This record gives sequence, C-alpha cells and structure tokens, in this order.
Amino acid sequence: MNPKLPKKLEKILLSTLTDYDEYAEGKIASTDLYDAFAKNVIIEESLLQRVSLTGAKLPKLRLRDVRLEGCDISVAFLENCRMRRVEFISCRLLGVQMLSAEMDDVLFKECNLEGAVFASTKAKHLHFQKCILSNATFEGADLENVTFDRCDLSQSDFRNVKFQDADLRGSILNGMQIDAKAVKGIVISSEQAIQMVSLLGVVVEDEEEY
Repeated sequence: MNPKLPKKLEKILLSTLTDYDEYAEGKIASTDLYDAFAKNVIIEESLLQRVSLTGAKLPKLRLRDVRLEGCDISVAFLENCRMRRVEFISCRLLGVQMLSAEMDDVLFKECNLEGAVFASTKAKHLHFQKCILSNATFEGADLENVTFDRCDLSQSDFRNVKFQDADLRGSILNGMQIDAKAVKGIVISSEQAIQMVSLLGVVVEDEEEY
C-alpha cells in the first residue's frame, strides 16, 4: 500500500533534530542533517527529498506514510525503528543499520543498500525492487511476504532467517549465505535452483555412464 500523503504539504525547514521531535503533513527538501543524533523522532504523512542523514543516529525513529526520494541515509544508525507505509525511492543506504526494526508495507526501489544491516528485523509486506543488497545481512530476521525483485543479493547473509511467502526470483544470489531452515518458504526460479543447492553445500554431479 502506498503512503497516504496529503495533497498539500507544508514546507518544513530543518537544520537539526532533537529528541521526540514530531513532524506531519510536511515536505522536507534539500536538507543536510549529517551526523544528527536524536531519539524517538516521529515523521508522518510527509515527503523527504534529497535529505542527507549520513551518519545520523536516530534510535526508535517512527515513520508512517512517508516517501523518501533521492535521500542519503548511508551509515545511519536506526536501531528499533518503526516504519509503516514507507517508500524509499533512489536512495543511498550504504551500511545503514536497522537492527531490530519493525516494518509493514515498506518499499525500497532502485536503492543502494550495500552492507546494510537488517538483523533481527520483523517485517511484513517488504519489497525491494532493483536494489543493490550485496554484503547486506538479514541474520535472525522474521520476514513475511517479502520480495526481492531483480536485486543484487551477492554475499548477503540470510542465516537463521524465518521466511514466509518470500520471492527471490530474478535476483543475483552469488555467494549468498543461507541455511536449509531459511530456504523453507521462499520461491526461486528454475535457473536459480542449482545455484541455491550449491549455496547449501550440496554437490550436484551427473551419474557416470559405464
């Protein structure tokens, strides 16, 4: 479900963030919040465009009905964040840490999430489209109805992940770390099947003819 954004958004000017800030029905654009630190910030029904949160520490961030376009959230620390009906469009999230996050109806489209950390995250209706997720980790995550559509998952870590209705078709799986328990509940293409078997440590050889 798409974020529910008002037709008219009030322009919000920001130079910093502080604990328990709340913003709603606003547009935040071309703002540099590099290395910001604030707890329990709430943003609702808002549009963020070209906002830099590089290196920011925003534990317990709350996003509801928010769209982020062209934002840089690289190496940000967003532990225990909560997101509902949120879209990340063409954003940079290199090394972002979303440990123990809770997500519902969240879309990442054409984003760079190389090295991102989603360990112990709980998510429903999580969708990645044409994203770079190489070296990302989802270890211990609980993912229900997740889609990786034409994503680069090379060297990513899916150990101890609980999947339910997951679709990895069309994605690159080279060097992905995954265990047999995590494989249960995912859908892959026939072309990916042999590769997946190899990732599980199974050697496939044709029977020799005598």
